[in-house]
Amino acid sequence: MLLASAPDARAIDVKLWPLFRYARDDANGQLRWSAFGPFIEYVQTPDTRDLRIRPFLSVHQRRGATPDDSADIIYPLVSSRWTPDEQSFRFLLFTYRTQVKPPPPEPAPDAGPDPVGVPYASRLTVFPFVFYRHEPEAGTTLSVLPFWLDLDDFAGWEHVRAVMFPGYLELAEPRVERRFYPFPFVSTVDGADGDGLRLWPFWGRTEIAGRERSRYVLWPFHIRSEVQVPGYGWERRRVNFPFWSAIDGEARTSRAWGMIAYTHTVDRRQGDEVTASPWPFVLRAKQIGAPDYYTWRLAPIYGRTDRDGTSSRFYAWPLYREKRQDLDDYHSTRRDSFFLLWRLQTSDDAATGRHERLHTLFPVLRAAEENERRYGQAPAILDSLMPLNRGVLNLWAPLWAFARWDTRPSASPDDPEGILDWNLGYGLVAREDGHLLGPFHLALDDGG
Repeated sequence: MLLASAPDARAIDVKLWPLFRYARDDANGQLRWSAFGPFIEYVQTPDTRDLRIRPFLSVHQRRGATPDDSADIIYPLVSSRWTPDEQSFRFLLFTYRTQVKPPPPEPAPDAGPDPVGVPYASRLTVFPFVFYRHEPEAGTTLSVLPFWLDLDDFAGWEHVRAVMFPGYLELAEPRVERRFYPFPFVSTVDGADGDGLRLWPFWGRTEIAGRERSRYVLWPFHIRSEVQVPGYGWERRRVNFPFWSAIDGEARTSRAWGMIAYTHTVDRRQGDEVTASPWPFVLRAKQIGAPDYYTWRLAPIYGRTDRDGTSSRFYAWPLYREKRQDLDDYHSTRRDSFFLLWRLQTSDDAATGRHERLHTLFPVLRAAEENERRYGQAPAILDSLMPLNRGVLNLWAPLWAFARWDTRPSASPDDPEGILDWNLGYGLVAREDGHLLGPFHLALDDGG
């Protein structure tokens, strides 16, 4: 009835707590509608559309030069995304993705027909069991582990093939192929640059031309290897587990007795000298030739590091940690306790003028600043642990936000930092644009 009574209003704001809130601003092309507090919300601007039915559904649409649509269903259970170049869908370990490649460069005027885009490529994955791939150039492949796998560019390898895994596995990289029958016990290395045979863990020999030479007997008790380190030549590595190990080369020199009982490493690439006993609990490090150590550690009681503008400390880990960076125009500080149950971090970038601050305390508070904008809520359960997670912030955080605040931009020169809006009781009482609002509110603007 209220909406029907003001059909010509340029702006309208109606609030009937806790049933609904309707606000429309035709001058700025904005519309906002919500029902039952934080449970149902719709926001429309000239460029975006957002619908949230918490905690079940979140839909985002962005129009303009680069359209981008996304949806989450009971995040993180189901998510999808659509862009001009790619569409994807994920359900737990099931993922499906299609993408289109851009057309080739424009040909010369007399080169023939205009170029066209490459047809869509498709991928379906139920990790780690089902892999479906359709590529315009390579065709269509279907792999179902453990029975059959045949994939390019997978897990860091150029090509991977498996039959009744672990019965047979083949891993290919440029000029080298590794085969296991079955994995990992019997394997061969061949190809243009490879040669080797391994009967793990009893005996093995591998050689890759210009990169690696290794052999072992009763792995890991006796291992010998040589590895080519770019720019430093060959590095020799020896292990007699559990008594002794050594590394010798132009890049590094290292000795370890009792494996972790006492270690000493000189790393010329990083310019470091590190001594530990036992590693990694008691450790100290310094630059080669320097009299002072930049790292001291007695884990988990105390540790400190000061090097290259970065300083870190911990006391009774994980009770308290601190890290500072002072690099030219960039300065940041981070403090946390008990695996991020409490955190306070700030950063200032003089080159860009950007200021950020984040303060969280599980499950009580999440407060953030970005330049002049201040925002946050209390309580803060999942969002205090994952304050940058889009799905948590959209679908879950508003459900327990008894108090929320955010900075609204102001057009007045008297308020260059904006106006801080807040609400309590899921909108029962609120302050918006400098005005205090109760549970019932009506405002009309006919432009007169």
